[in-house]
Amino acid sequence: MESVKGIVLHTYKYSETSVISKIYTKEFGLQSYVFKGIRNKKSKNKLNLLQSLNIVDLEVTNDKKRSVQYVKEIQNNTDLSLLFSDMNKRFLSLFISEILLKVLVGSEKDNSLFKFIENTVLSLNSSEYLSKNFSLVFLIKLSSYLGFYPNSEFSEREYFDLESATFVSENSYYNISGDNKIYFTSLLKNKNIEIPYQNRKELIKFLQDFYKLHHYNIDQLKSYEVIESLRV
Repeated sequence: MESVKGIVLHTYKYSETSVISKIYTKEFGLQSYVFKGIRNKKSKNKLNLLQSLNIVDLEVTNDKKRSVQYVKEIQNNTDLSLLFSDMNKRFLSLFISEILLKVLVGSEKDNSLFKFIENTVLSLNSSEYLSKNFSLVFLIKLSSYLGFYPNSEFSEREYFDLESATFVSENSYYNISGDNKIYFTSLLKNKNIEIPYQNRKELIKFLQDFYKLHHYNIDQLKSYEVIESLRV
C-alpha cells in the first residue's frame, strides 16, 4: 500500500455500494480509485470526502498493470468547509475540476502543477471576495504548467495571436483585439480589473480556442453553462 495526497476531480457510481473517483495525486498524477462499500449508510461521511476539489489523504494500491486502483483508507487533509458551503464557490470548483479532467488525461507526477492546483483550491476556499475573473485567471495560469503560457512581451501591439501565444502587429484568424485584448493584457499583468459580463464571456471563448490550438480541448463545459447562467 502507498500513502498519497490527492485532489478529487470527479466521482461516479460504480455499483450499488461502490464508486470510482478520478483523483489527481501528488505522488502519481491522475489516478482512478475504486471505493468499495462507500455508498453504504455507515460510510456516508466517507462519501462526503469525495466532493470535487476536496483534498484528501489516501492509502492505496499502486499496481501499474491496473487502470483502477483500490483504496484501503481515506481521510480529510484540509478543512474546506468555506468552499463547500458557498454556492458560487462550489460552481467554480466544478468548473475547475471539469477543466482539469480534460487537460490532465494521461498525466504523470508533477509537483509544481499539484502545488498550483492545491493553492488554487485553498485560495478559493479562503477568499472573502470572489473575483468574477477567477475562471479567466485560472485558465491563464494553468496554461503555464501545460507549456503554452502567453508571452507578455510587446503587449502594446494591437493583437494577441492565440496560435503563437504572442502579441503581434498584424491581424490573423485566431486573435484577441480591441477591448478584449486590453482586458486580457491586464489579466496577464495580474491587475485586478472589472471586466463587463459580455467581455468575460468572449474571453472564455478565446481561451477555449487558445487551449484547443495547443492540443487541449476544453469545449462544451457543462459547469461553465451553469456559471454563465448565474453570471458568477
